Amino acid sequence: MFNRKIILREEQKGQNECYKILAIISTPSYSHQIPYQPLWLELHARGHEIVLVTTNPIENINSPNFTQIDISVNYNSLRAIDFVKLRFEKVDWIETLEKYLLSLCSSFEVQVFNSTEIQKLYAPDSNIKFDVFLTEFLYMPAMYAFAYRFNASLIGLSSLGLLSINDFVLGGAVLPSHEYLWENEGNTGINLPFYKRLHNFVKTWRLLLHLNFNIFPKEQKLAEQYFGPLPPLIDIMKNVSMIFINEADVLTPGRPILPNIVRFSSFHVSENPDPLPKNLQKFLDDAKEGFIYFSLGSNARSSTIPKEIKRIFCNVFAKLPYKVIWKYEEDLPEKPKNVYIGKWLPQQSILAHPKIKLFIYQGGVQSSEETIRFAVPVLGFPILADQDYQVRRMEALGIGKYLEITTFTEDQLKNSIYEIINNKKYKERILIIRDQIKDTPYDTVKHLAWWTEYVVRTKGAPHLRSTLALEPWYQRFDMDIVVFLAIVTYILKKTVILSSTSARVS
Repeated sequence: MFNRKIILREEQKGQNECYKILAIISTPSYSHQIPYQPLWLELHARGHEIVLVTTNPIENINSPNFTQIDISVNYNSLRAIDFVKLRFEKVDWIETLEKYLLSLCSSFEVQVFNSTEIQKLYAPDSNIKFDVFLTEFLYMPAMYAFAYRFNASLIGLSSLGLLSINDFVLGGAVLPSHEYLWENEGNTGINLPFYKRLHNFVKTWRLLLHLNFNIFPKEQKLAEQYFGPLPPLIDIMKNVSMIFINEADVLTPGRPILPNIVRFSSFHVSENPDPLPKNLQKFLDDAKEGFIYFSLGSNARSSTIPKEIKRIFCNVFAKLPYKVIWKYEEDLPEKPKNVYIGKWLPQQSILAHPKIKLFIYQGGVQSSEETIRFAVPVLGFPILADQDYQVRRMEALGIGKYLEITTFTEDQLKNSIYEIINNKKYKERILIIRDQIKDTPYDTVKHLAWWTEYVVRTKGAPHLRSTLALEPWYQRFDMDIVVFLAIVTYILKKTVILSSTSARVS
């Protein structure tokens, strides 16, 4: 989709001041890279100089003002984690984060710091300067040190919504039971009973305290190994100018948001996807009753699903009147005759095919955006991270259904497929949602590029930062007042009880 040479528009180049922009996206996941690629291309087209550190370099770029540093070596570490296995072992997201991903994120950062090309940028004797630095606001705070090293404005990026640690540090509202907080997976919602809210409260604040008092100090030491003495990383984070979040208002539950957050959605989706390979095109064109597309995304592998679960899928698929195209990473001897498998499949081109009936997927953000753009209802089997939240949102919006991959039955799968395909309300509803998302008064890519330039022009846009970030957390949430009133209430109650007891004795 992005396989095109960059052509500078001379009229724009002449009108805009040229800024030097550094972007580091170190997460080895295509879904973390692709949302921002149109932004890098647009900023370059406006005449800015780009240095992009990425695990997925954009192809066919031939420009002296667009440098890409390849850190795809990070994929080797991520492939060691079997997210499907963790799902079946009932390891929740926060446990996965603490046991596996936080240390893995540090290894991604080390690869960045140790890159010879990147070391040339931040070497003490380097005279290289940048006006703005963009990086992911996930679980890699050592990356924020680049903003301090280059005295550049910091812009955070997130393809997973806003994390609780972001709200905690930046002065936002930490709402452990709000359905937006996907870190608590399917345990959030409206008017939850006390015990569920208590569980979410303890779980969320335990994570926040762990990140604040254990992870940030470790990240501080890591960053200082390469940069020398630094201000606290949490203070660098508080000075973030803006955060660009990949989420659509229509798909997101309403909640208070910080003034320096800009949302964007779907601008990686192509209006005219590339043609399908000939053999796949013929397979789909010959689907008289239509076809179903099945993919668990780039981070979860269908080939690692337990045998009994594969058997359920194969048994149901074999009995359907539809053809099925399945992203499957190995050979599948028991593959039914109506099923086509491929290790890699051109997802947008498949979703754009007129004969598609249903998308069975894992609930990734980008996949959700793509399926809505092409108006294909979904059946979701979430595996990790925000996918439970995403699939439940699709179900709540009436454009799909949710099934749990560890417990579903043949009948549930078959009935869900027929329900979504035969009930017109799913298709009608997704067409409405698609039109609502597309109904914007501006080009979203240009909008984000403008905000990037605005941050530089306003020297970091400090007026957009929440002043609540400057207060200690216990003051911001009035925890000290709650504790004080609880103590006073307890003392008064004890005093009244003692007085009553003394009066009765007298």
